[in-house]
Amino acid sequence: MSVDSNASLQPLFYPKTIAVIGASPDGDAFRWGGKTFIEGLVKQNFRGKVFPVHPKAETVLGFKVYKSVSDIPDEVDLAIFSVPASAVLQVMADCVKKRVKFAHIFTAGFSETGLEDRAQLEKDLVTLASEGGVRVVGPNCMGVYCPDAGVAWVKDFPAETGPVGFVSQSGQLAGHFIEESKARGIRFSKVISYGNASDLQCHEFLRYLAADEQTAIVGSYIEGLKDGRAFFDIARELTLKKPFVVWKGGHTEGGSRAVSSHTASIAGSHHLWRALCKQTGIISVSSIEELVSTIVALQDLPQPQGPNVAIVGGAGGGSVTMTDAAERAGLKVPHLSEATIKGLSEFVPVHGQSVKNPLDIFSVLINPEHFMSMIELLRDDPRIDALLYYQRVEWALNRAKGFLDVILQMTLDGARALKKPLFLVLADATTLEGEILRRQARERYNSAGMASFPTFDAAARAVYNLSEYQRYLSSRS
Repeated sequence: MSVDSNASLQPLFYPKTIAVIGASPDGDAFRWGGKTFIEGLVKQNFRGKVFPVHPKAETVLGFKVYKSVSDIPDEVDLAIFSVPASAVLQVMADCVKKRVKFAHIFTAGFSETGLEDRAQLEKDLVTLASEGGVRVVGPNCMGVYCPDAGVAWVKDFPAETGPVGFVSQSGQLAGHFIEESKARGIRFSKVISYGNASDLQCHEFLRYLAADEQTAIVGSYIEGLKDGRAFFDIARELTLKKPFVVWKGGHTEGGSRAVSSHTASIAGSHHLWRALCKQTGIISVSSIEELVSTIVALQDLPQPQGPNVAIVGGAGGGSVTMTDAAERAGLKVPHLSEATIKGLSEFVPVHGQSVKNPLDIFSVLINPEHFMSMIELLRDDPRIDALLYYQRVEWALNRAKGFLDVILQMTLDGARALKKPLFLVLADATTLEGEILRRQARERYNSAGMASFPTFDAAARAVYNLSEYQRYLSSRS
């Protein structure tokens, strides 16, 4: 089956009624089950109706339990299967009879096992669902997280909505990405974990997100594709509207084997993948840190118009290694213009500091007036597209009370005045007290809508990724 319009997936992300099949009142804190999904709905303040289904229970978390989907008095938009694989065909038959719109098969143990009889069970499941008009998410997946609708597979996900949509073949990595993103200020419109993709596939969710008004940025974790042409077509369309960041798993021989046992997918060639990204404008990343950092940058920063960066905040050998890291990431660290060097020389002491790029100018970083003068010079320098600023907030420990507030406000004011993206790296602290200050700084920046990065390498990769995406858009226009 294919999705003909965005409206056809709307009941999946915004269900009015959810049946949780296999929800037991005796949920185990160390084991996932139907009760866990209901806890997520309760904590997220799901505004629809919840119908637990269990052959013996009377209530689950205060909700009346039904012995079968067929016994539920209302129509059912979404049925979540948390039952043994041996029971899924009977449960699906009940869903077909009930005219359920979507079935999320949380249950694992199908084609990903590599066993012929389990693969056939998955085929039989999808055939039964297809003939009965039920769309299937999964099996072997976590399903849907849509905070706007109050739908989540765990109770700890943020309840606030945001501009990021995420499509993941892996449920574990989808959850990990959401958790890693929380502290960095990323919030989500929709997240889908789709597992084996026996019916609904990656490109169908991407097509939905491409048209979704709440989604401005799309991220994805992909292991394999069953319909590469459909993915190529939607990716090429999507990237002209919204940035599309993809972490592709299974590039190595060992990784390909792991992919097959995880979601029964064929990983494909690394070279083919790189070519596809170049042709479609996909921003390709290779780690969870790069995925998070790139999406943080897309969410909170303007896109750099090129790969030329100024580096501020290093000292001595640190400046050298930062320059190496920037150029390894694909960036350029050019000479500043004569006007910039001349302007900096007017207030930067000659001894122990350097007004060349990278800028070794510690005295400027603790003087708001001089800092703003530096920002204005870099703003007007046509050789610079972005600023990489390495900041050690631990310096505030031995200074006067309120010094940190002055530095943070100075940085926020500078970022606004720069008119170019400022990629702020919050350096690791060497003491517990310094780490507390670093976290306070990160929270202050997050609340002000300013991106920060945990490492210089992560920031440099984010600059490169955004500049390459901007280059792609320029070439297409």
